[in-house]
Amino acid sequence: MRAWMAVAAVALVAPIVASAEEPDVAHQPSPCTVPGKPVSLCANVTDDGQVAKVRIYFRPAGEKYYSFVDMAFTGINFCGTLPAPREKKVQAVDYYVQGVDDQYETRRTSTYQLNIQPEGVCEFPPIEKDAARSAAITVYATSPKQGKKLPGQFLSTGVKFVPVKK
Repeated sequence: MRAWMAVAAVALVAPIVASAEEPDVAHQPSPCTVPGKPVSLCANVTDDGQVAKVRIYFRPAGEKYYSFVDMAFTGINFCGTLPAPREKKVQAVDYYVQGVDDQYETRRTSTYQLNIQPEGVCEFPPIEKDAARSAAITVYATSPKQGKKLPGQFLSTGVKFVPVKK
């Protein structure tokens, strides 16, 4: 067999390995929100394959453990609703958005801080306007040490908290 034919034969049977890339996660953070109202956050998440999951990980600023909410595709981007921060119980919320693709590649944004300010001080709070979404927030714990209920810095109205099973 001639050398060029051997190379061609190897090329035909060699597996094609596609390089999976991490999802691209783009989010425009809001500097503040108001107490007592659920927060709506959205992100554009794209991938060379399919986007499998998008989540917002959040915690009261300075706390150890994050909780998360799943984000849903709205036809344009992915949006999720965080529980309402309690007035005078939390000064800020740390959060980031993470995307996972169908190849289990992940990418997340930087960690942002959402300051809790009185109405009128925060100019454009990202308040959830859809009453159905506000009444059906599911929050997932990331550690068994978080217990069995939503952290006290957030209102539990309309919120289902899912603890980590030991």
